[in-house]
Amino acid sequence: MSPLQQSAVDVTSRHRAKVITFFQQKGGAGKSTDAINVAAVMGENNPPEPGKPCPVVACGVDVQGSMEEWASKVPEERLPFDYVITKGRVGELRKLVEDPDVLRIIVDTPGFADIDPNAPIDAEDPLGFGPAAEAMREVLELTDLALVPIVPVETLTHKPAEFTVERLLRPRNIPFRMVINNWDSGTDRTRADLKEMQDWCREREYPFMSQAIRRYKMHAQAPAKGLTVIQYPESGTALRAREDFYKIALGIEGLI
Repeated sequence: MSPLQQSAVDVTSRHRAKVITFFQQKGGAGKSTDAINVAAVMGENNPPEPGKPCPVVACGVDVQGSMEEWASKVPEERLPFDYVITKGRVGELRKLVEDPDVLRIIVDTPGFADIDPNAPIDAEDPLGFGPAAEAMREVLELTDLALVPIVPVETLTHKPAEFTVERLLRPRNIPFRMVINNWDSGTDRTRADLKEMQDWCREREYPFMSQAIRRYKMHAQAPAKGLTVIQYPESGTALRAREDFYKIALGIEGLI
C-alpha cells in the first residue's frame, strides 16, 4: 500500500473529506493544471472499491468551467477521479465534504476573487456580495489546506499571491503552502530563479512546498488533448512531470 493510499485509509475512521484548494487572485498562475493533476495522482493511488464512486473528487467553482472543459475530454475509463462543477452555486461542496464515500476534494477556484472595491485595506473580509463571493466564502470555510501557485520571474503573480495570503487565508487561519509553479528548470540551470522565489517566500514567512512544479510544454497541451499527467506518452519528460505531482501529492498528505 502506497503512502497516499495509507493516508486515505487512516482518515476513514474520522471522516470528513479533506478539502485541498488552489487559490490565487490572479489567473494564469496554473491553478487548474495543478488541481487536475493533483486529483489525477491522488485518484490513481486511491482507486474506488467495486461498486463505489471514486473517493477523490475534483471540484471546479470557476463560473467559466475550465475544469469541466478539460476533464470532459478525458475518456471516462481513464479519468481516475470524479469531478463536480458548481459554477458558483453554494451548498454542493458542503455535500461532498459530508459524503462518506469521498476522502479527498481538490478545488479549483476562479482566476479572480469577487472583491468589494470599497472594502478598506484592513477589512476582515474583502470579498464582495455577489454569487462568486458567496461561493468563495463557502470554499474558504471548508478548506483544510490552501495551495497558492506562484511563478518564478513572472512578478505579476507575486502581488496577487500576497493578497490571497494576507487578505483571504491568514485572517481565517487557513493552513497554506505556496507552490512554486511553472519553474523553467531548463533555462534556470543554476537555480537562481528558483532560489529567488524561495527567498521571496521566506522573507514573508510563507511556507512553501519543497517540490517545485517544472514547466513543460506537455502541461500546456494537455487540456486540448484530454490528458492528465498520469496519461502523458512515456518519455523522460513525462516521468519528471509525474514525479513533480507525486511529490506534491505526498507533501499534501503529510500536511492534512
